[in-house]
Amino acid sequence: MSDYLGLVCSRWCHWSELELQRIGRRPLASGQVRIRVRHAGVGFALSLFVSGKYQRKPPLPFTPGTEAAGEIIEVAPDVTRLRPGQRVAAALDWGGFAQEVVTTADTVYPVPDALDLASAAALPVTYGTVWAALAWRAALQPGETMLVHGASGSLGTAAVQVCRLMGARVIATASTAAKRDAALRNGAAHALPSDPESLAAAVKGLCPSGGVDVVFDPVGGDLFDASLRCAAPGGRLLSIGYASGRIPEVPANLLLVKNLSVIGFNYGYYIGWGLTDERRRLAPRVQDVVGKIMHAVTQGEMPKPVVQHFGLHQWHEAVDTTMSRRAIGKVMLDMP
Repeated sequence: MSDYLGLVCSRWCHWSELELQRIGRRPLASGQVRIRVRHAGVGFALSLFVSGKYQRKPPLPFTPGTEAAGEIIEVAPDVTRLRPGQRVAAALDWGGFAQEVVTTADTVYPVPDALDLASAAALPVTYGTVWAALAWRAALQPGETMLVHGASGSLGTAAVQVCRLMGARVIATASTAAKRDAALRNGAAHALPSDPESLAAAVKGLCPSGGVDVVFDPVGGDLFDASLRCAAPGGRLLSIGYASGRIPEVPANLLLVKNLSVIGFNYGYYIGWGLTDERRRLAPRVQDVVGKIMHAVTQGEMPKPVVQHFGLHQWHEAVDTTMSRRAIGKVMLDMP
């Protein structure tokens, strides 16, 4: 096709002001591939991205969407790891909310035949973030207990599954009974209300050691503050994001008294979204992690991602479901 359908951000705006448009096909540059997109994941950071408040600002106009899966249409002459016709998933700078995307081959990952593309689309960014955070930064060990905030959202759902695969126990938090039930069905041992005032007492009642070994926190705000009281001596707190809207400040005296570690984790650094583009240097490390995740899912060692499907023409409902935190699992746009 000479052009294709996609969502376009023509100026910094509220996400609801995006427009479906025909987009002209652009040529491949060195090291790039062209993908026919079948499914694209919707993330919470979209609202920051299109309003110009994210740490990276694409050149206007652009198509948002940072995770997708489909088939390769074309590869640049210097790309040898991938081939046309191959089923792949990708971590993208942007461009996923369209029928086609051009992206660097470094962050494109072959999908096993046994894995459907909708599931695969959720793995490189969402599950990659979780796996890398737990393995590389928190050094989660079998037998440990991890507290997962926002446990019914896309990151939280993935965190519960990966934590269990790594042999640890999960205590989940979520805002509603339905979301807590979803976390339990997903494998959490316990699910608690995300109430900062009562959380520490509830967690300590479930942990004979006096608290959890690891906290996985994509929420921040008051829940992060409560997590300091939920952690056992020597605990590690993973700061993943701030969906609450408030970036917390850490009282250093609590870190000292309880021997706590607060660990920041920015997966974007590994896939080219940092202040400097390190994706090529770090690509083998990330490719190894994504390969392990896909293997675990295809072998039945870990459930497939929980996915809510919307057609591209339902994009407004899909984004609203994510932004209003009604989503259970990953919201996915299916391309026509």
